[in-house]
Amino acid sequence: MNDTTRLRPREHGAYAMLTFPVLSGLLLGGVSWPGAAFAVMVGAGFLGHESVLLVLGGRGERLRAAHRPAARARLLRLGLVGAAAAAVFAGSAPDGAWVPAALTALLGAVVAGILLAGRTRSLGGELLVAAAFASAHGPVAASGGAGGAAVYLPVAAWTVSFALATLAVHSMKYRFKGRGPGRWTVAAAPAAALGAMLAGAAAVAAALPWWAGAASLFPKALVVLVLAVLTLHPRNLKRVGWTLVAADTLTLVLLAALAG
Repeated sequence: MNDTTRLRPREHGAYAMLTFPVLSGLLLGGVSWPGAAFAVMVGAGFLGHESVLLVLGGRGERLRAAHRPAARARLLRLGLVGAAAAAVFAGSAPDGAWVPAALTALLGAVVAGILLAGRTRSLGGELLVAAAFASAHGPVAASGGAGGAAVYLPVAAWTVSFALATLAVHSMKYRFKGRGPGRWTVAAAPAAALGAMLAGAAAVAAALPWWAGAASLFPKALVVLVLAVLTLHPRNLKRVGWTLVAADTLTLVLLAALAG
């Protein structure tokens, strides 16, 4: 395995968690220089985390010895890109983008701490990572001129959506391995999905202010409920992953249509 391949993030679901909030931010707020810069900054941080783990020895001493020079060079390049993007954002972001940007920065700092502690694969760590990725919608949307519900509702929707997916995957693994922190997710995943659907239906019926965000969760919640019924083996995780991505695509369409 060459350096380029080895240093790519291996958490495939995280690519979707990064992409969808950025896309919804661009759709609801419009394309802008500070929004694009913020997206690049977040992307650089994500692409660099595997190199950080490798340099710190989190992937083992053998891989550290073999790939450390390449990892350091990659971190330098991504650091320069991230710093340049941060400078563009800082110099051009409108006032309304700073509060959601601060939220993303705070969550990012927590995730960095979890990464250094080697806890990103724990259920709690994965849920915090999901929230951090979801929060990227806010600064991107606000940078393009969006405000109010168009900034914060999708953040909440993506957080719940990604949390549902995380619970579903942990539930699948626990049902076949029978150990680990996922025991309670066997019941929590379908219960949370059903709760999201009922909350969405109630919000739509009552025309509550947050009805658009709640309604957009129907596709993901339905998929998670079906997964709970099917009891699929973890060998099907790749197919499950693409199904969850398809559900997130529908959520993106609904957010663009209803929350704009």
